[in-house]
Amino acid sequence: MRAPSSAVAVVVLAVAGCGDAAPVTGDEATSAATSSSVGASASASVSAAAGSTADATNHAPAITPPGDQQIAEREDLNLDLEILDPDGDPLRVFVRGLPPGARWDEPRRRLEFTPDFIQGGQQWTVTVVADDGQARAEASFAIEALDTVQPPAPTITSEEPGDGFTRLRLRQKTDDFLDSPGYAGREFDAIVTAPTGASASDKRPVRVVLHGFVGAPWEEGWSGEYRVAPHDPMNSYWWGYAESLPDAAPAGAVREYTARRVLHLLEWVLREHPGADPERIYLDGASMGGAGALTIGLLHGRHFAWVSATIGQAIPRNHRPSRIAQLSSYWGDPGLDLGDGDGEAVWDRMDLTRALLEEAEARDQLLFLKHGKDDPLIHFGAVVQASPLTERSLYQALQEAAVGHLAVWDEGGHGDLDPVLGDTWWQAGWNPIFDDTSAARRDLAFPAFSRSTLDRDPGDGGGNGNQPWDPESGFAGDIATPGDSGWNGELAGALSRGLRWRSDAIVDELERFEVPLRALDGDGGPPPAPGYPTTGDRVDGELPALVDVTLRRAQAFRAAPGERLRWRFGDLEGEVTADDRGDVTIPDLPLDAAWTTLEVWRSDALAGG
Repeated sequence: MRAPSSAVAVVVLAVAGCGDAAPVTGDEATSAATSSSVGASASASVSAAAGSTADATNHAPAITPPGDQQIAEREDLNLDLEILDPDGDPLRVFVRGLPPGARWDEPRRRLEFTPDFIQGGQQWTVTVVADDGQARAEASFAIEALDTVQPPAPTITSEEPGDGFTRLRLRQKTDDFLDSPGYAGREFDAIVTAPTGASASDKRPVRVVLHGFVGAPWEEGWSGEYRVAPHDPMNSYWWGYAESLPDAAPAGAVREYTARRVLHLLEWVLREHPGADPERIYLDGASMGGAGALTIGLLHGRHFAWVSATIGQAIPRNHRPSRIAQLSSYWGDPGLDLGDGDGEAVWDRMDLTRALLEEAEARDQLLFLKHGKDDPLIHFGAVVQASPLTERSLYQALQEAAVGHLAVWDEGGHGDLDPVLGDTWWQAGWNPIFDDTSAARRDLAFPAFSRSTLDRDPGDGGGNGNQPWDPESGFAGDIATPGDSGWNGELAGALSRGLRWRSDAIVDELERFEVPLRALDGDGGPPPAPGYPTTGDRVDGELPALVDVTLRRAQAFRAAPGERLRWRFGDLEGEVTADDRGDVTIPDLPLDAAWTTLEVWRSDALAGG
């Protein structure tokens, strides 16, 4: 719903390399409407807001054009914008078209952006909107990321035809950016499968598949998506290793060499294949691959629309003792606190509870997680035991940070199925990359669901007396024996199960946000035994479900810290305040099986409202 408006004028300034151009004011905008130009490189126009009355004494905000910006990869752009109101009116200032990973700090009116090493060669048009409640000024400028980090490009060693795709076998040669100085010059194998029908006008999603411990690149292809399969033969958990290797014990910086090779391979696919859709890239992995998918997908969240990670550890310090010993040979003992080269201790950097609580890119990610209570290798403590750093478990951090997630557990093992429920019991095939209703794209907003009353109880990481504690396997029981898990909490369940949104009906504007929501109650089966959840899409509990809903990846509707917003959901209406990061969460919305639209709008009128 639109907020009431008394707006009168909208001033639009298109800037193309204006450099030190003077600010455009309300009087200049009026003149520009007559002369059709302001200087040699800017243009402006004036239009009246529909249904509004004018205050003839009001002057539009004045934006001093910053000029086009160029920034090298891995360098910081901190751009302070000069925006004034001639009348001294309070201003709201918004920024649209930000590069992935950029941040707009409205209280300081500062744009912050550090392009990573695969964003070079790209350019974005950024639009600044200043609004005083009666008039609005807009200024646009370009940000270009220069391609200054150029590792050796992958080379194709062979091409093999498949059923609707071509399998490309590649070799990645490293330099001292993709590898430690002592290892630089090595070659790694990789596989990419490319749909034969994909093109710039018929783009396909990109799936990055990370293998497990002592695994190999995945070779299976499909006509419906690109598949990118790198290789981690060192079993570095898809992160990296100390720059001192192999010549000395871990010392110095522990850099993300392996993750860089994954991203570099993805960059090559996007550059060489116009049919690869950069807005629908997702990560997929299990075990070590699941840990890698979570780590790369959260710490480099700007590149990925969705992450699917199963039986993975998200808190390296909580690995079983034998795995900590193995990883310490790459990262140094946790007690050494070796740095990652970017100002963080490496074991802290990869603690994903920290990432969820601290990093905006991580909080904007959409996650699927699956773990087993009888898994003896990545035991169930991976999601229910607290991080020594943040004192939160992974499940707790997901809820506290209001991150979009579907988190599932049952009495399965390390890839072995639950003996009662079987495979994919929790849904009837939903995949947000391909779903027509609840779709995930990097450039599309979505509602993150948390704290649903349909959530089952996974336990708190303690035991129930069925099994003794083992440092390596936790409280895991026999996989084939139902009900013998030693972990407390329910045997099987999910967090945020069956909650959906209509992505095709999202309204994402400066003044308002709308999205239809519901709780799924579809085809499925009843609980197969007492204490178990329903199967398929049958609702597991009573409707309506009370759910917290947080707006994520909004392209236009972004709140300032502490901003008051109004909301409506069916017959309910209220006010909510954005938190100190600008995140907007509407608590306890009653989701039923029917679609109901959540409407959020600004309490204070804007000129375009």
